[in-house]
Amino acid sequence: MRISTLGLHGFCAMRVIRKAFDAVEALEASVNTGCVDSELMRLLAAPVRESHYVSNNLWQMLRIANEIAYRSDGVFDIAASGTAGAAVWTDIDLSVKNFVRLNKPLRLELKSIAKGYAVDVAVRALEEAGVGRGIVDLDGCIRAFGPQEWRIHFNLGVMGETSLPITLRGGALACFGPGYGETALYDTRKGMLRAREELGASNVIVRAPSAALANSLTGVAALMQADAAKVLKGLGARGLVLTPDGPRLLESALS
Repeated sequence: MRISTLGLHGFCAMRVIRKAFDAVEALEASVNTGCVDSELMRLLAAPVRESHYVSNNLWQMLRIANEIAYRSDGVFDIAASGTAGAAVWTDIDLSVKNFVRLNKPLRLELKSIAKGYAVDVAVRALEEAGVGRGIVDLDGCIRAFGPQEWRIHFNLGVMGETSLPITLRGGALACFGPGYGETALYDTRKGMLRAREELGASNVIVRAPSAALANSLTGVAALMQADAAKVLKGLGARGLVLTPDGPRLLESALS
């Protein structure tokens, strides 16, 4: 993760940036699937059909994931991707704030949302520390805050140009495609994992109000390019597909 701020110097800047990194590290520890005592693993090991209290960060992450699952008709589904279709997002009951009830034993695949949510956590920590403007970049998932306008250059090998410049003032950007991570996507319509190579050479860039949305919606756009525009629009996002023939807007997402 890279953090840039403006208007802060020396010890003050290092102190608030350290606070942001601490917040992200705490989030990472809470959803660590390699630690049986992490908050996520304790939830998954708890008795099913009972409500269990969770931190606000975990509850909000699950809420955002379920909202995207609902709007995409299950194309994005952290329960289905974590269980190869044995469970679905409706098996996660979030009807009471900060409480989760799982309707069956399951595993959750949070990689598609956790990176973006971590960026949002860092931004929130910076703002709470009094930082007025800055930008956070975690492996190509980027969010800016404050009045500053930033120019982001995405390296896009599928086009003749070496990079595509995009301006960002507030909100977030994320990209899916060759060179942007290695996680396969679970396609609920086909009931199978699909490697990035199966989705073609195109890159998808999504601009959204939050990094969690931008990061998650790139997968939605990659899996359902023909129908993704409506999903993105409903969540305040817009998308751009970059092919060897040039860029193409997901038009109805911008209408």
